[in-house]
Amino acid sequence: MEPDKPKRKYWKFVAAFLAMIFLAFGVVIALRVHEINKLAKEQAEKAIKLVEQLKREQEAFYQKQLADTYGGKTPQETLQMYIDAVEKGDYELASKYFVVEKQEKELRSFDEASAAKVQNYLLLLKKSINETGGYYPRDYMVGGKEFIIDKPIYVRMQIYPSGVWKIIEI
Repeated sequence: MEPDKPKRKYWKFVAAFLAMIFLAFGVVIALRVHEINKLAKEQAEKAIKLVEQLKREQEAFYQKQLADTYGGKTPQETLQMYIDAVEKGDYELASKYFVVEKQEKELRSFDEASAAKVQNYLLLLKKSINETGGYYPRDYMVGGKEFIIDKPIYVRMQIYPSGVWKIIEI
């Protein structure tokens, strides 16, 4: 019976060694899982903060739109107000008939324009009001939130939360 004793010791050693290896792998895997969970939690917290920041910015932008009352009750009225301001040379007022995010760009555009270009521009805008009338795009028919005049010059407008129509682009 003694010859079996060394074999038993050998197998006990092998079993203990394998158990230690599996334990070591288990610890490494557990540490990796913990690290991954920690990173995932940090990323989730960052995403939540980003979403909250975007919501705050969106609300601030909405409030800015709500407070902006420059414009008419119809797209045509806003466009006429814009034309009147440009004719008077009040480009600052004219720029206020644009959506908030484009007002500054619109104001700067007059710095580069010659008087002849401005007059030609006005003629096209007046024809746009008088001849075509414009339309609500199919996607916006239900809510009527956008209005387009496409001849002789393209004008796109939208209604603001304050109830006034603003120019998006000309």
